[in-house]
Amino acid sequence: MLPLCAACLLISGWMIYHSLSGTQLAGCGAGSPCDSVMGSRWAWTLGGVPVSLPAAVVYLLLGICVLFLGGSSAESKSLDRTLWRLMPLLGGCIVGAALWFAWLQAGVLHAFCKYCTALHILGCVAAIIVLIFARKSGFRPLIPFAAGLVAAALFAFVQFRTLPDAIYDSGSTSDNLPAFTAGEVPTLEGRSDAPEDLILLFDIQCNHCRRLHAYLPEFMELAGGQYRIFLCPVPLSSACNPYIPDSGIDRFAGSCQLTRYAMAVWYARPEAYEAYWDRLLGSGDERAVIDISAAESQARELLGDSFEAAIRDSRIDSYLRKVEELFGRTSTSSKSGVPRIIHGQQWIVPETDDAESLLQLLRAEFQN
Repeated sequence: MLPLCAACLLISGWMIYHSLSGTQLAGCGAGSPCDSVMGSRWAWTLGGVPVSLPAAVVYLLLGICVLFLGGSSAESKSLDRTLWRLMPLLGGCIVGAALWFAWLQAGVLHAFCKYCTALHILGCVAAIIVLIFARKSGFRPLIPFAAGLVAAALFAFVQFRTLPDAIYDSGSTSDNLPAFTAGEVPTLEGRSDAPEDLILLFDIQCNHCRRLHAYLPEFMELAGGQYRIFLCPVPLSSACNPYIPDSGIDRFAGSCQLTRYAMAVWYARPEAYEAYWDRLLGSGDERAVIDISAAESQARELLGDSFEAAIRDSRIDSYLRKVEELFGRTSTSSKSGVPRIIHGQQWIVPETDDAESLLQLLRAEFQN
């Protein structure tokens, strides 16, 4: 039990540090499933407390209980009775929290954090051990265990009621940022004279990006022609993006080719890009896995004999240099998430699940 509690305490403490310091966890690169979870609103409770903090408290208490269990004196036996009531309660909290966060990751975020998953598995193993040995020691652990489940449900309710604002990252600069013009990249227009321009940076393989793309048409309708959106794919692969550090694990391997195929279709056959990009972005399914060879075959089918010339179009290289510079100048060493929406000299990385929430967020953040 002590090694289990120590491991859980170490993982939760590591997550607390990274949440409070604002840096990414090791192995959780921008746009990765881990980053999607730890960078979401659901990684916090009470408006700004990392959820890993109450987890660390529970594992610390469980470890203390284990340390003081099993003495031979009369006082120790009396203490044991108290501890055998408290430990199943803590076990119920652990299992209840694991169920809650597993549901959030599967049903809401559609992404799994490897640190969270490891913590929940180890915690549930510890809870099972507590239940088994509580029974062997002659105690009835089910009632306190059920009370722990109720406590976890109360925690879930409090977290739901105190979610922070739907924004993961934001920033601004006094310098002029690279801009795009109509025809240079694909655009979504509410009307031809839309008063405000937005630049949307996204990686084609990013699940957060695909989620946002699914409700962009509804967003444009709700906005009533207020915005024109420049759709700018930017590969988050160190193979072609100089602003992505080479960590040895390229979670977006293939994004360089996918971006080049997408822009080749746009420049060579702009009338076909919408259907092609819809396939690349999973047709609204944020969990879709993109087959790079299939994407190439589809581009070849659309462009025919002009495919080779299209993917070597110098405009693609110019575009990549420009969009990567824009990405780099709106990123920091610890914050480089997408999808990123840029308005003038401001930018945000939104954490929204529907068109109405996104519209409210943009109007609140990008007030003239």
